This record gives sequence, C-alpha cells and structure tokens, in this order.
Amino acid sequence: MTTPSFDLTTERWIPVIRCDGRPDTVSLRDVFLQAHELRWLAAEAASMTAALHRLLLAVLHRAVGGPTTSERWRELWTAPALPADQVHHYLDAHADEFDLFDAQRPFLQCPELGKLEARSAAQLVHFRSAGSNGTLFDQTTAADTLILSPGEAARWLVTVQSYDPGGTKTAFTKTKTSQAGLCNRFGVVLVEGSTLKETLLLNTCLYDPANDLPWSSAHEDRPAWEAAPPGPEPSERLPYGWLDLLTWPTRRVLLRPTGDGTAVDGVAITPGTALKGDELYRAELMAAFEHRASKKKDDAGSWNPVRLHELRGVWRHAREMLLVDDEQRHQRPRVLDHVAEQVEEGTLPRDAVFTIRVFGQQLDDSGGGSVYTWLEEQVPAPAALLNARNPEIGGVLGSCVALADELGDALLRLAENCRAAFRAEHEAKEKRNAKHNFGLTQDYWPHLPAPFAELLLDLGRAVNVGTSPKASVLEWKHITCDIARRAAGRLVTQLQERQGRHLYEFAGAHEEFERNVSKQRRIFDDRVTAFLPQHGVDDDERE
Repeated sequence: MTTPSFDLTTERWIPVIRCDGRPDTVSLRDVFLQAHELRWLAAEAASMTAALHRLLLAVLHRAVGGPTTSERWRELWTAPALPADQVHHYLDAHADEFDLFDAQRPFLQCPELGKLEARSAAQLVHFRSAGSNGTLFDQTTAADTLILSPGEAARWLVTVQSYDPGGTKTAFTKTKTSQAGLCNRFGVVLVEGSTLKETLLLNTCLYDPANDLPWSSAHEDRPAWEAAPPGPEPSERLPYGWLDLLTWPTRRVLLRPTGDGTAVDGVAITPGTALKGDELYRAELMAAFEHRASKKKDDAGSWNPVRLHELRGVWRHAREMLLVDDEQRHQRPRVLDHVAEQVEEGTLPRDAVFTIRVFGQQLDDSGGGSVYTWLEEQVPAPAALLNARNPEIGGVLGSCVALADELGDALLRLAENCRAAFRAEHEAKEKRNAKHNFGLTQDYWPHLPAPFAELLLDLGRAVNVGTSPKASVLEWKHITCDIARRAAGRLVTQLQERQGRHLYEFAGAHEEFERNVSKQRRIFDDRVTAFLPQHGVDDDERE
C-alpha cells in the first residue's frame, strides 16, 4: 500500500492573484520563484491570508539567511526576482519537513496524535462548527462528514496554528482547555507593495539574532518544521526567536488522509503550546501597541495590542500604526520601523505611499471558542509620515480621531435620549425589543475610513514638501460633522414619522445633539491651533 504524500514545495495549494488579474494556485516553491509576477495572496478568509503571509516570511528569512544588513536587503529589493538558488537550496534541504502526510514529521503536526480517534475535518475549518464550538457561519456538527482536498487542509492547518479559537479541545490525556491562537490577540499588520515580492520584502525585517536583530533569546531560533515534532501534551514557554513566533505551534494537530492521499476526511486537534508571560509586546513585529497606565504606584502599566473592531475602523489607530511621535505611549509595528529605515537610507522613495493591510478575527463573547467574524482593513501609509519627527503631526492625527470619537458619542447620547422618550409609555416587552441604537453607529462609522484615508495622504504630502496641513485638517472637521449630522437628521425624521406624539422630545434631543457638535468643533479648533500655532484656525472658520 502506497504511503500518502503531499509535498507542499511542489504541489499547488497557495491561492494567488497574478499581476494580470488571473487567479491561480501555486506551490510553496513557485510562490517565491514567481513572486515578482504575482499581485497578492487570495485566501478564503482574512485570517488565512495573514497566516500564510507569516509562513512565507519565515521561509524567506531562512532561505536568504537573513537578510542581516540593509545592504543585503537593498540587493534583494532591487533584484528583478527573489533568489531562486537560495530558495531551491533551502526547500531541497528540508523537503521531508514540508510533506503534509509524512509518517515521522508531518508538516506542522504531531504524529503521536495518531493514538486518538480522528474527528470530522470540520474541526479544522473556522467557518464550520464541531461539537460544542458552534459558529455564526454554520451549524455543522462533529458527526457531519467534511472532505477537504490536501491543499485546503494545508491552508486551514496553517490558519489553525495562528488563529484557532480557545475553548475546550480533545484532551490527549487530561488537559482540554486551550488559549486562543496568538494572532487572535492583535490586528496583524502587513505592508503591501505592488507585487508579492515587494510585499514579502517590505515585511522582511533585518534578521540576525546573534546581533539582536530583531531580537535574541537564550535559545537558537528556528521555524516549527525544523524542530522535532512536538510531544502530544500541551506546554508553555517563551519564544525562541522571530521565526519561532511566526510559526508558533498553538495546537497539536494530526490530519487523517484518505487511503490514496487525495483528500483529508478527519483531524485530531488538542491543546498546544501557550506563550509564557507577557512577551507579545517585546516579540511581535506585526502588531501595534498602546500603553495603558496603571493606577498603582508600583505598576508600570501594560502594553495592549491594537485589535480590529467590527464597526469602528482601524484608521482610528493611525497614530499608533504609523508614527513614532510618543514611544512612551505608542509602539507602531516594527515592520514599519524597518520600512522607515529603508526610506531614510534612500532605498525606498520618500514620496512613496504604501498600503497597510490589517487582518483580524473576532471571537464570540460566549467563551465557547467560536469565530464571530473575520476582519480586513487597509490604511494608506505615506513614507513621509513614517519618517516624520515633528510631534505636531501626531497631535493633529490624535485630534482628528478624537473628534470622530466625540461625535460618535454624541450620536449615542442622541439615541439614548430618543429611547428614553420611547420607554416612557411602552410596556417592558416593547422596551426590550426596541432597536438598541436605531442604527446610528452603522450610519456613521462606515462612512469615515475613505475621508480619513484622504487626510493621511494629504498629511503625507504636506510633510514631504513642508507645507501646512491646515486645509486638509479643516476639511476633515467639516466632513466628519456633516456625516454625523446627516445620521442624526435621518434618525429624527424617521422617529417623527413613526412616533408623532413624541415630536417635542425628539426635537429637544436633536437640539442637544447640535449643541454637542458645536462644542466639539470648538474644542477641535483649539486643539489644532495648539498643535499648529502658525497655521491656526481663523475666527471666520470657527463655528
């Protein structure tokens, strides 16, 4: 009987879009050899796209042996393609480690789980449920049959190691509880270029652990497939290095292929390796962090990663994502420090505008370990802002975000005041069934990312040529206030048509909202004047 095999280095399993727009599927070897001809990865889910990029970065670091210096990175950037000889040499040397069904070293798996009974392959797929881990996407149960192609199984295997939800898993012996995969904790930030080659290199930081690049540990760093297969019991430890973190073994997994190896019809998944201590801030390069101060005198506070929100966009964290104006309170993704250094050295043009793509996965609030939704957003990243050292730009960005937040709060207060009038004369059941916020937030927040992107581009141009950003900042104020006022006006009009007897209360609530808007406009003008005193807001521009 032939032993099943699926060689990830030669079989097609990575979904891509070519530069001419055609979708395709390529092998691990070809994704590097053809990276200059590929536009981007195009996976089934945002979480999968992020996980595949992290896998490719680990392989690329290993294949090129670094890059250890800016000079070597520049050579890679200016070359027409990634170095084929180094890619071939690395993948050939580790060919057995990239076989999905290898008996001794199955890729990113634990062969000792063969002692367990495999369950439905639905466990592997995050938009399906298995056992008690139901999701909002699907109602598959552990007894249902799901057949995956080896390529599909490989993609979900990589995704599970980064994004598997926490909760109860099958125990190898006793332990059933598990932490959520590391990438659930933060928005994964990816700097995007015009080709996959550029994207990979923009996110390939200098790598020389012996010289603390990007950081070092007491252990020798390596990706998961180069290590001996993990034991079946869960563990907890510190990361050995950046490559170890990129390929962190969140779960012990073993796929069950069909006899001929043409499909996967089952899987065993148990708790894996947990990250020890609070190491994410020190170790993770693809996340932004905010410092939260503690009220205790002896407590230095904590660094919390920026995460995506289903409604409020990641653009609200543009200051933390892009700038280095206040390193005591914000830490941008260190992949952007790498890009900024290449701009500073002249390898990348100062007038370039990169795209930051941020990937996230939101889990449900039940604690049962299921996926609520996937999130993917993008923000323009002008190179001039990445290298800006003038603190007023950070203050202006912070003021622009604060204005949007305050107007959002004013809309919520308007909804609460209207809801109070509704509650005054209705039964408890009607109150419980009333819409929570009348759709106000959905009518406000989704309209802000596009104008904020224009603001970022304008700020980048202003910094690059040394002109005032005043006009763009004031335009943001006008646009944001107009969006908030339109949302409020639509709400009040709808309520007046449906609940005519409350006209007086609704009108009063709307007047209070308008006063709040005027107040926030004045506060915003004062803040802008403080950060841009030479370009302050004229009296005739104030409300």
